[in-house]
Amino acid sequence: MALQTAYRSGKVWDDVKKLHSIIKKTNFKVNFKNEREVENNFMAAISQHEEALNGEVYSQLHKDKVVKSVCLFGKNHRPDLTINEDGIAVEIKFLSNTLDGLKQAIGQSIFYRVRYRFVINLFVIDEKYKEVYLDAIKEKEKDLEEIFKDLSSDMNIFSYIVPNFSPGSNIKSILEWNNILKDS
Repeated sequence: MALQTAYRSGKVWDDVKKLHSIIKKTNFKVNFKNEREVENNFMAAISQHEEALNGEVYSQLHKDKVVKSVCLFGKNHRPDLTINEDGIAVEIKFLSNTLDGLKQAIGQSIFYRVRYRFVINLFVIDEKYKEVYLDAIKEKEKDLEEIFKDLSSDMNIFSYIVPNFSPGSNIKSILEWNNILKDS
């Protein structure tokens, strides 16, 4: 497979760790109407920490810094934002009407690895799917957990599931099966 070479050291890797930290600190418990609002919310969080990033931020919201597409099978696929033109691609999905965005983003993230060294999938899940989220916390989604672990360790694709609601006291406020900090 012709994936971009990626080493878990250096400035781009430092930016992956910084994005990991930003995701964990960002408030996603906001009354979003659509995916664009989720993207805007996350871009605002990135903007607050942009000076701490080594690379340059490109997003679909910027007019002067265009996100590079990956053309595969006759279609252009563009991440929601990137750090540098070949560093990190970020795909954001708001899982509100259906959970199909999960499988779509997993496929897209593999495509993005052709151009980008690392990919981050950020899934913001609506309260409508609270039971699915709670089941994942109770390890009832072992197959998904294994897929995310393999994507992380084998392909440098890191995935986060963040509730758009308060999951309850003493319940994880983010699900991720990435090995980012273990490789530091």
